[in-house]
Amino acid sequence: MKFSMENEAEISEIIKPSLADSIITSLHIGATAYGGLAMAGQVKKKLVEEKKWISEKDFLDALSLAQILPGATFVTLMAYVGYRLYKILGALVVPFFFILPSFIAVVVLSFLYYHFPNQPYIVKVFAGLNAMVVALLINAVITVGKSVFPKISLKYYKGFLIATFVLVLAFWLKIEMIYLILGAGVLGFLFYYFTGEFEGVEEQNKSSATAQKRISILSKNVLKYFLVIAIVVAALWILSFIHPFGELFASFFKVGLFSFGGYSSLPLMQHEAINVHHWLSLKEFSDGIALGQITPGPILITAAFIGLKVAGLTGAAIATIAIFSPSIILIILLYELHGKINKLPVVKVFVKGILAGFIGLLVYLAIRLGILSLNNWQTWTIFVLSTIALIKFRFEVLWIILSTIILSLIIL
Repeated sequence: MKFSMENEAEISEIIKPSLADSIITSLHIGATAYGGLAMAGQVKKKLVEEKKWISEKDFLDALSLAQILPGATFVTLMAYVGYRLYKILGALVVPFFFILPSFIAVVVLSFLYYHFPNQPYIVKVFAGLNAMVVALLINAVITVGKSVFPKISLKYYKGFLIATFVLVLAFWLKIEMIYLILGAGVLGFLFYYFTGEFEGVEEQNKSSATAQKRISILSKNVLKYFLVIAIVVAALWILSFIHPFGELFASFFKVGLFSFGGYSSLPLMQHEAINVHHWLSLKEFSDGIALGQITPGPILITAAFIGLKVAGLTGAAIATIAIFSPSIILIILLYELHGKINKLPVVKVFVKGILAGFIGLLVYLAIRLGILSLNNWQTWTIFVLSTIALIKFRFEVLWIILSTIILSLIIL
C-alpha cells in the first residue's frame, strides 16, 4: 500500500508496511543494531532506503526529537515510526519488537551469570569487560561533551561549570541524582537562555493562526492524553501494592524519564540499584553494563539484568517495561507537536544544561568503576587498548567487545 506525503521532495511515495512486516523488520533491527548513536546509519538504511517507510526528512526530524526527549534514543525513534504508521498500536508494537531480541539475550546471559558466577572463564571475561566499560564511559564523556562544548575553550566555560558542579556534589554530598539533573537543567536555563545561546531556534513571534493551530492540536488530543496518563497512573497504583514489583517499576520508570541517551542513564541506574535499594553491588552493576554492551539494542536493557536478580523473569520484564515506557508515552503525547518542541529555546537550554550535568555524572561513574575494575596490569592494558580503539581509531563497539573477550581469556 502506497500513499503520498505532503511537502515531500525527497520521496514522493513511501510504503506503508503490513503490521507483520513492521514486526519482522523491528525484530531484525533490534537483533543486529549495535553501538549507541552508531545505530543511526543502520536504522536509516533499513527504514528509509530499503523499506521506504518514512522519508529521509522525517527520519532526521524523528532523530532530532528522540535526542531531546528522555529515554533511549532509538526506542523513541522506533516509537515515532510506529506511531506514524499505525498510531498508538504502532507506537507500542514497533518498539516492543525492537527491544525483544536484546531483552531475550540479556535474560539468558544474566541467568548464566547469576547461576554460574565462579566459573574461571566467566570471571576472566567479566574482569576484561569491566575494564572496557571504563573506556566506554570515557568515550561517552567525550561524545556527549561535544554537544555542550565542542572544544576545550573558555568560550564553553558555562558547560564546564555545570559539569564540575554536578561532579563535586555527586562525590561529596548524598544528593538524589534526580535533583542534580534537574539542577543542571535549571543552571542551563539561567546560563544560556538570557544570553540567547540556543542555536538554530526560529523566531518566537508566532502568528495568531499558528497559535490557534497548536491549540486545536492540543484540544483534539485531550482524550488521548487523558487515557495514556490514566493507564500509567493505574499501573503505578496497582504495582505499588505488590512487593518488589512496585519498587522496580517506580525506580526504572524514573530512570527512563530523567535520562537523555543511553550512557546518561547509567549514573541514575547505579544510584537506584545500589545506593537506594541495595539490589546489587558495584561489581555486579559493572558486569550488568558489560552485558548491556555485548548484546544488541539499547544499553538501557541493563535494567533487565537488575530486574532478573530482584524478582526473576517477571522482575526483568517489569524493569524493562518501566525504563522504556517514558519514551513511548512521550511520543504518543507529543507526536503532533514535535516540529515545535525541538525548536523551543527553553527546551534547548534546559537540555543543554542537563547534558552538561550528565557529563559530570559520567565522569563520577567512570572514576568509581575505574577504581573497582583497574586493579592489575592486565586490566589496565585492556582499558588502554579499548580507549585507543574507541577514541583514536573509532572501531565499532562490537569488534572491541569481541577483542576484549579474547584478550581477557589469554592474559587474565
